[in-house]
Amino acid sequence: MTGHDAIVPVPADLDDLESRTAFREWSARPEGQRADPRRFGMLCAALGLDPEHLGSAAGASPALGIVGSKGKGTTVAYASALLVETGLRVGTVFSPGLVTNRDRLRVDGAVLPVSDYAALLERVDAALRTLPQPTEGYLGPSGFFLAAGLAHFAAVGCEALVLEAGIGGRRDDLGRVGLTGLAMAQVFLEHTDLLGDTIAAIAGDKVGAARPGARFITHLAQSEEAEAVIRAHAEAIGAERIRVDEAVRADYADAVGPGLGGMNAAHGMHAARRLLAELGRPDASPAQVRAAAARVHYPGRLSRHQLEGPGAPSTVFVDSAISRDGFENALAHVARETGAFPPLTLVSVPRTKDLDGFRAVAAGLSGRVVFVALERVHLHYPERAEWPGEWATAAELPALLRAAPVVLAIGTASFSADVLRQLGVDTDRVL
Repeated sequence: MTGHDAIVPVPADLDDLESRTAFREWSARPEGQRADPRRFGMLCAALGLDPEHLGSAAGASPALGIVGSKGKGTTVAYASALLVETGLRVGTVFSPGLVTNRDRLRVDGAVLPVSDYAALLERVDAALRTLPQPTEGYLGPSGFFLAAGLAHFAAVGCEALVLEAGIGGRRDDLGRVGLTGLAMAQVFLEHTDLLGDTIAAIAGDKVGAARPGARFITHLAQSEEAEAVIRAHAEAIGAERIRVDEAVRADYADAVGPGLGGMNAAHGMHAARRLLAELGRPDASPAQVRAAAARVHYPGRLSRHQLEGPGAPSTVFVDSAISRDGFENALAHVARETGAFPPLTLVSVPRTKDLDGFRAVAAGLSGRVVFVALERVHLHYPERAEWPGEWATAAELPALLRAAPVVLAIGTASFSADVLRQLGVDTDRVL
């Protein structure tokens, strides 16, 4: 045991530690109270951090923020991979983690050792407890982990940061960070109670994470109303706007796959190259782009797993798509890999996502389609009568994963995480 471990014992159950630190204010919030991003700024100050001036203050690290309705995680992973491949020490915040909350914080793609992670949570919570009581709004878990990441990355000398938003952009804790650049993934109607009830309003909130001082905004091709908002915001803050479309993706054709996943991967690397330019570093070579793409291990995004053990073996594809296009893309991917659509598809999406789109696609499939309802009250699952096909609970998931030779499990990040846990997938490294 090291001296550090002797001082900060590793808890037997990280869930307990996370509950009383990262989730403490969220769990104790009064009914109807919302998160207050100002508490994130106050927490950073208590930790001796200045998130407003990342990349401009002496010794600070340039930061690339990632926002969007879907595809953020893939964008984060590939941006981080290319920055690491070019020789930088990179701190990454995923929101949420792949399987556990410890997955959220990574240096060069690797999670923190358990003892370091535990000590970091205790340190950040101690700083949080010095703040006034959260009478105007609470600090959410994503803000806690973002502050924890910034503190750890500063301590270990990270040279570049890739930071994923929780929900939104301007209203998110990430909106309190002075970003060097912003990458905006696909935007669609989601969280309308928080972000607005139109695509334009949601796009405005998300792109609002880039504030005056941001040097560039990259974005995927969007709807006309979303692109108009992005264009206006970039002009208002004096940021270069870079549209990442199929023509740009062609530059990465030998490094990334087809479909939405490939587009998000290309977007992440394109944004990383723009950040390299801001650092005054050489552009990534084609060989570095290929090597970066090859090093990404990001399960839950069209990932393929073999399930062995008791019972018949099965091949399980896991994807975190929550839109009709994403569902269709995942089915096409399975067909390319196996020669046919999956005989069994497991679906788990709440009403707040594209439930209608999922129902429409499921209706056209000849194989079994089973809706899996997790024990997550905040996900707002449909009622049983709202899903026309088979229905199952989380307790049935282990058996369902073995119920066919090929299974597609698709839905929210929470669902993907549950499936990956059942499969025993190692997520300690993503690069």
